[in-house]
Amino acid sequence: MTSLRTRQCCLRLGAVAALALVIAPARALATSVARPGAETAVGEYRGTIVFSAYDQTERRWYLSIRVPGGTEPRRLSIAPSPMPFDADIGTDSDGRPELIYQRCAATTTTVPGIVPTAPITEITRTGCELYVYSLATGTGERAVRNANDGSHDDVNATLWNGRIAWTREYGSGKAAHPVVYTKTLTAPRSQPSRRLPGVPHSRCGDVDKVCGPTADRNVEALELSGDDLAVSVTYSCEGCSGIAQRELRLDDVASGSARRVALVVAGLNGQRFVGPSFFGGRLAWYRACAVSEASCRTFVGPWRYRMSTRTYERGTPGPVVLPGFADTGSSLYEVVDCHAPEAAELNANCRIDQITPPTYSVVPAS
Repeated sequence: MTSLRTRQCCLRLGAVAALALVIAPARALATSVARPGAETAVGEYRGTIVFSAYDQTERRWYLSIRVPGGTEPRRLSIAPSPMPFDADIGTDSDGRPELIYQRCAATTTTVPGIVPTAPITEITRTGCELYVYSLATGTGERAVRNANDGSHDDVNATLWNGRIAWTREYGSGKAAHPVVYTKTLTAPRSQPSRRLPGVPHSRCGDVDKVCGPTADRNVEALELSGDDLAVSVTYSCEGCSGIAQRELRLDDVASGSARRVALVVAGLNGQRFVGPSFFGGRLAWYRACAVSEASCRTFVGPWRYRMSTRTYERGTPGPVVLPGFADTGSSLYEVVDCHAPEAAELNANCRIDQITPPTYSVVPAS
């Protein structure tokens, strides 16, 4: 789960946006399956979803799941956290369901606001380490000791059949210097983790035809399935349009190769890719904005990419702001009307909806 750091201007305005709203087919009715209390990522495996639930009174996050057929989500019996868990659900080496997540400490800083009498409180994660929790054995959480590095933040973890991929940040903020690694949970600590491509280190500008190193590199999300690793990244580059470039990339864990699947130029409205997920030979995601601007409605919505043919499908547009998303093929899970935990008055209707997938149409590359 990533904070919404940028806002982006969209290109189509006025009559075009209004026309799109009129002719767009209606989406299926949604069923609310959880009330997380604030914006969170959501992961899914065989009908079980995992997310972070915020307790406004305690100002703490609880790692929570909802199982198939369950009437209510339940908090897992582990200590709450001052920061979201950013959890993923996958399988251990025996194919049993297991969670992997980060547990972080938090530092609070007060900075001047636009109004001098209203300072802004900034909360920064620190000391992040990875943990796993078996949903099959009920043995509680355990630290991923063969991967954690106590001197750096380990985040964005994803799990599949006992293999994990995650991001290690060798810095912080705009100088996070993220590196993506992979390792099996059963490997000895002495065995080095294997580095994967991650964020591109060089790009050529589309405004000024210059090439050079990228800056402000960040990994926003990872999702692993078999040898396929979806990597959602952001960076800036000299000569490039917008505030930042966001890419959805597909790494092959076995070969170490990588390719770009989708690109969006991020501006003031904060265009972004949310919730990469895999099903049936497809990579799925949601293209959203950070703010609810009418101009964004012309391009938001769910996307699917068939990996064997490298073709794209776009679904009927949905919410403009969507902090969490998962696509199972038969259902979409969308985190709707959720905002930062400080905005309690805006989170009264914060929920996770399960909907029948909308109509998809074949389209050019994103």
